[in-house]
Amino acid sequence: MKRFPLLAGPALLAWFLIGAGCSQPKGSGNPANSSSGSSGGQTIAGAPTYRIITNGISPFWDSMVKGMNDAKADVKCNADWQGPDPADHNTQVRMFNDAVAANVNGIAISAIEADAIVPTINSAIDKGIPVITFDSDSPKSKRLAYLGTNNYEAGRTAGLEAVKLFPNGGKLIAFVGNMSAQNARERYDGFKAGAQGHNITFLADPYEDNKDKGRARQNVEQAIAKFGDQINGFVGLYSYNGPAILEAVQSAGIRNKVKIICFDGEPETLDALSKGLVDLTVVQKPYEFGRLSIYLLNDINKDKDIDKALNDLQPELDNLHMKRNGRIIDTGVEVITPANAAPFIQRLKERGLTST
Repeated sequence: MKRFPLLAGPALLAWFLIGAGCSQPKGSGNPANSSSGSSGGQTIAGAPTYRIITNGISPFWDSMVKGMNDAKADVKCNADWQGPDPADHNTQVRMFNDAVAANVNGIAISAIEADAIVPTINSAIDKGIPVITFDSDSPKSKRLAYLGTNNYEAGRTAGLEAVKLFPNGGKLIAFVGNMSAQNARERYDGFKAGAQGHNITFLADPYEDNKDKGRARQNVEQAIAKFGDQINGFVGLYSYNGPAILEAVQSAGIRNKVKIICFDGEPETLDALSKGLVDLTVVQKPYEFGRLSIYLLNDINKDKDIDKALNDLQPELDNLHMKRNGRIIDTGVEVITPANAAPFIQRLKERGLTST
């Protein structure tokens, strides 16, 4: 079994000085009550500390925070989270470096800039601090594992669903935060692959909004003004793009002329689905992003061996029907339409969630 690659000389000593791992039963704790910073709760003296860094602030992350808090209550570790608002690579780097300076026992990050974050991640790894990515990967870095959606397959799933919505072909416009993000590129490429050969095309490159919700709606309005009746449908690649599309489309009075395809399930998107105002969304599992990130970081900290940590996590992945390919964990997606929106929303409520 391949050992964790950081352990040599001073790095080995530093590794064991920053704290021991804790036992790993799988259970649940209390809901999160934070929307933009630490998760609250009392610090457990002597327990390891983990930091999750998102790629922004959005209701999408509410479920992630609950998963993080459930896991930290379960294994009795310390964990908190941060996200740049507005979303900005340099701010995310500062947050990451602050976590390194605080000598946390592990970091999970959803990368805004997949390539630009590489030196930052590598520096932490070289200092003996384990780093995993979730949601949006940085595959060229030394990150130990990626946990999250296979975004290419998620995009491909949306593209295949688009074929059903547009049996005679269609002309679409896509919207996203940043195409520099790995997840954005993969979703867009996957969508095109899924729709290939069915006369479904994009009228322009994706409109980027840098995770600014006001700009996200303005982009939709600008696309409507520019392309008018040429547009058959809109694709929102990020969670907040769905509500922005719906607002602009309803304001323009063209809902009966276009289809709306989304990713993720913000409360507004789920409500619109239940009313038939959105045609479909491909939802991820952010609750498991937070929960499994803490479990994996805790196992890494305990075992000092990434492959053993992943093997320790395998029974939980099997229970969740998640696929693992080496150090890549695919958490999977689900397609939600007006036909199955009500039971899906009910399942969320039973877990104390309003979004995904």
